[in-house]
Amino acid sequence: MDVIVQNIDEFVALLKVQIAKADYEENVKKALSAHRRKAEVKGFRPGMAPMSLIQKIYGRSVLVEEINKLISESIGKYIEDEKLDIIGEPIPCDDEQKPIDWDNQSDFEFVYEIGYPPKYELKIDKTIHVPFYNITVSEDDKTKQVDYIRQRHGNLEPSEIVNEDDLVKVDLNQDGENAIKIEDTFIPMRTLETPEQKSHLLNLKVGDTIAIDINDIYTKDDDKVILLKIKKEELETINPKFNITIKEIKTNKKADINQELFDAAYGKDNVKSEEEFLQRITDEITKVYEENSNYKFSTDVRKELITKAELKFPEAFLKKWLLLVNENKLTTEQIDKEFEFFIKDLSWQTICNNIAKENDLKVEDDDMKAEAIKMARNQLMQYGLSNLPDEQLEGFAQRILGDKRQLRGIAEKVIENKVFAYLKTAVQLDEKTVKIDDFEKLYTESVL
Repeated sequence: MDVIVQNIDEFVALLKVQIAKADYEENVKKALSAHRRKAEVKGFRPGMAPMSLIQKIYGRSVLVEEINKLISESIGKYIEDEKLDIIGEPIPCDDEQKPIDWDNQSDFEFVYEIGYPPKYELKIDKTIHVPFYNITVSEDDKTKQVDYIRQRHGNLEPSEIVNEDDLVKVDLNQDGENAIKIEDTFIPMRTLETPEQKSHLLNLKVGDTIAIDINDIYTKDDDKVILLKIKKEELETINPKFNITIKEIKTNKKADINQELFDAAYGKDNVKSEEEFLQRITDEITKVYEENSNYKFSTDVRKELITKAELKFPEAFLKKWLLLVNENKLTTEQIDKEFEFFIKDLSWQTICNNIAKENDLKVEDDDMKAEAIKMARNQLMQYGLSNLPDEQLEGFAQRILGDKRQLRGIAEKVIENKVFAYLKTAVQLDEKTVKIDDFEKLYTESVL
């Protein structure tokens, strides 16, 4: 069995696998014998059917299966032995592949196409300038966070009129035939997205009734479904005009700044004074802002290096490969539409991997554990679970690490983080100090 590589150009090559009868004959015989032992053929006792009949029934499928095994093994071994650097995977080359006569051929040649990654030179040094934004923590930032924590841990109390953040219990009624009546449903004022939507209910009192079109206060179908207590598919059949009667108004009274609030927000006795409380908030905001700054840097340096490297890829090969590996999931039109973004991602992966290799950046067990703990913390915070003990977080992290499907993604994230940390010291940072509002505006403009 021979594997031959024939370069077409600097990006694409043909990989030919030549298989002789001697390469597969013994394995085919063993496979057919195994079929004979298990086969139940009419007119013969199990395992006693003549081999000629077994050959007739299973011969072609066994041959194809064994040949495919040989192809896969030989290509994989060749790529490993020759340390061949390729993009994606070898794909069948229909233009060069000769027809196969499985019934009469004994020697075979299979032709595949392979793509090479681009060769490029990109010196990482202080001649590369990348902006870095240090975000200041203002007194207003602290005040807003204090108010958020107080509100989050506050209590609902009766109110006389509807305010912007209140929870309003209402009855919905319709006039005329087929009228619908819905009792004791709720409108959280926070879910009304615009001042115009909120204006319909603001300043109403318990007992007030107004006529309203539900579409005037809610734009999202999910919100309407919850309010009307119906299934989504029923929404189109319902007249959206109702009389709304205010039954109850609950306002969120912010928690007082005391030990009870400190314990509720950060765990018992972890914060013991208002000074410690404010320092904890400042530290948290600072950490978030640092993460925002680092994320902006990562997007900026990524863009800068991709632009400077100007990588060229075997685009025709990659499009064929994407179509093949995403069979029945992506169309040619979809691939063409998204191809520019795919090339940018591939460019960054290539640059990132080369930087990691050149600087001996590796994934260690402790790195994997730390990233899994971070993932676990972020996932749990989405469900309102924060400040969990380290042992509980480690337990969740071990479950994540036990999922083989997630391991590769975690390893890639670890390497990418190490690459960004290296780049932060290797390139020239053009540092600027900004307020959070200016940073968010700047970030939005760069995304657009």
